[in-house]
Amino acid sequence: MRNIIYSALLACSCLPAFCLIGADPKSKTREEYMHMDTLALEAGTDKSSAFHNYTKVYSQYFAPIKSDPIKFLEIGIYKGDSVKMWEAYLPNAELHFIDITGALIEYQSTRSYYHFLDQSDAKALELFGHRVGGNYDVIIDDGGHTMTQQLTSFHWLFPLVKSGGLYIIEDLHTSYWKTYGGKGNLNHPQAGAGTAVEFLKNLVEHVNYVGAATACADSDKVPPALMQRLNYYQSQIESIHFYSSVCIIRKK
Repeated sequence: MRNIIYSALLACSCLPAFCLIGADPKSKTREEYMHMDTLALEAGTDKSSAFHNYTKVYSQYFAPIKSDPIKFLEIGIYKGDSVKMWEAYLPNAELHFIDITGALIEYQSTRSYYHFLDQSDAKALELFGHRVGGNYDVIIDDGGHTMTQQLTSFHWLFPLVKSGGLYIIEDLHTSYWKTYGGKGNLNHPQAGAGTAVEFLKNLVEHVNYVGAATACADSDKVPPALMQRLNYYQSQIESIHFYSSVCIIRKK
């Protein structure tokens, strides 16, 4: 039997090596990226490879759910370019978008829901949650990018993300720009202090809290007494992924 199998493999030797075990995963990853990026380029959004190239990161996370009936929210409409991209990429999703004003919008969607409120207004965000509900698979903050806006939005909207869902904050380079409430001087040891980047770095401590307290990395094995003492982020954040200017937080 072993000789028969070996002979069959030799007969396939004219094919690429990956044909013997299935499609090349790198090729599939590239295919998913090109698909999303093409839609982003056509829509004109700065998420494309023409500028930020967030599509290279997002395609890795969104590919498995792109055809699912997910619930999606993005802060920041501007002219509506990202709306066009997400409508094309997520054909079965319930899509919601927030902006402080509709004055600059050029793409008036007949499918997506537009909501107008100030993302730095805690009360407005709280009312939005009560009115529209939660259970979001994905929330993206591509709004005004000031420290107050990013931190206030995360505080009020992260609880609206469903278990296993993602909260994404874009354009984190503003944590180093004084005009956005950042601290300037990227090379200074305390450059990000008091900023969204520093806040997210501190959340990493919460992700590691259970392991530090129990010497066991499996959060499913947390003793009941310790579970009662965990704060919200220690009990609710599964992982935090940093990329250039963007952070992706996955909820437990």
